[in-house]
Amino acid sequence: MNNDKKHLGKSYKLLVVWFISLFIFAGIFSALLTRIDLNLSSKATTLFWLYFMNLFIISLFLMIYKTERVYYINYITHKEAQEATKEERRTFAYKHLIVFCMATIVFIIYSIISLIFKYPTGVDVGAFTVIIIISAIRTIPFRLKEKYST
Repeated sequence: MNNDKKHLGKSYKLLVVWFISLFIFAGIFSALLTRIDLNLSSKATTLFWLYFMNLFIISLFLMIYKTERVYYINYITHKEAQEATKEERRTFAYKHLIVFCMATIVFIIYSIISLIFKYPTGVDVGAFTVIIIISAIRTIPFRLKEKYST
C-alpha cells in the first residue's frame, strides 16, 4: 500500500502556470531581442529561440521531477501515479529529465557546428525538431512501475 497518496493530489494548476509563464517569457524574450537591437542575424535569433525552447522543456521536466506529478506526461494516468511510490515517481521523472538534458547538449553541439559551417536556418529548425522527437521516442520504454520477473 502506498502512503504517498495524499501527497499527490490531482491538479493541473502548476502545468497551466507553466504554459502561461512560457507565453509571458516568450513575449519578454521577443521584446528584449527586438529592443536591445543586437543586430543578430536571423540564424542567431533562431538559435536563441531554440535554446529558449530547450530551456523551457527542461524546466517542465524539472518541475515534474520536483513535484512528482508524472501524470503530466501523456501516457501516465493520475491513478497510476498515485499507486506508485515516491521513489518510483521521482525515478521515472528523472529519466525523462536526463533524456531532454542530453537532447539540449546535443543541440548545442549541433548549433556550434551549424554556426561554423553556416548551415541554413531551416536545417537548424529541422535538427531541433528531430532531436526533440527522437528524445520523446526514447522515453517511450520508460515505465513508472518496473515489472520484476519472479
